[in-house]
Amino acid sequence: MGVEGTGSYGAGLTRFLRLHGQRVVEVNRPDRAARRRRGKSDPVDADAAARAVQAGEATGLPKAQDGVVEMLRALRVARQTAVKARTQAINAIKGLLVTAPAPLREQLDGLSVPKLIAAAAGLAPGTLSTPAATSRLALRSLAERYQRLDAEITTLTGELDRLTATHAPALRALLGVGPEVAAALLVTAGDNPGRLRGEAAFAALSGTAPLEASSGQRTRHRLM
Repeated sequence: MGVEGTGSYGAGLTRFLRLHGQRVVEVNRPDRAARRRRGKSDPVDADAAARAVQAGEATGLPKAQDGVVEMLRALRVARQTAVKARTQAINAIKGLLVTAPAPLREQLDGLSVPKLIAAAAGLAPGTLSTPAATSRLALRSLAERYQRLDAEITTLTGELDRLTATHAPALRALLGVGPEVAAALLVTAGDNPGRLRGEAAFAALSGTAPLEASSGQRTRHRLM
């Protein structure tokens, strides 16, 4: 049975079908040109998916999403968003300091990030009746947010470290492969790495396989 979007909206259906003994094949999204010709609708897409399976064009096995790799994927989502939010917090602190009152700016200017966060988190705003007071409150709020996110990232990284070291010790033993890199590789491969028949298959799955450009593209690149 062919299912589109087995790694996202079709994940629940895929698990249900497998639980009831059905063989599931991953079907790619319909070709855009074909969609324009035939129209965009669920029945048309379902018919295209069934034809792709029957013709042998769709043969990929979907990720299992029921083991350690799914655990790693969830942790990575949480960690990546926390890292992004932490970066936004420190950028906001530095942005506020640019226009902060001179005494406050001079107090915090030139500090390293750890010292800046510690100093900003210790600010006492007092009564909010001046721009300096509100700046101190805003800086303290952002610094405390940074500290909470930093602690969250440390916890999530520790769990990634534990899971990858336990379930993929050979991968972690490779030079330069830490918990984040190992987790990224494992999530890309999925819980059923047998679906990857070689390096070419892995490169195609991870989006790093070289693609031939059309003659028009090559000509355009030469002229540029």
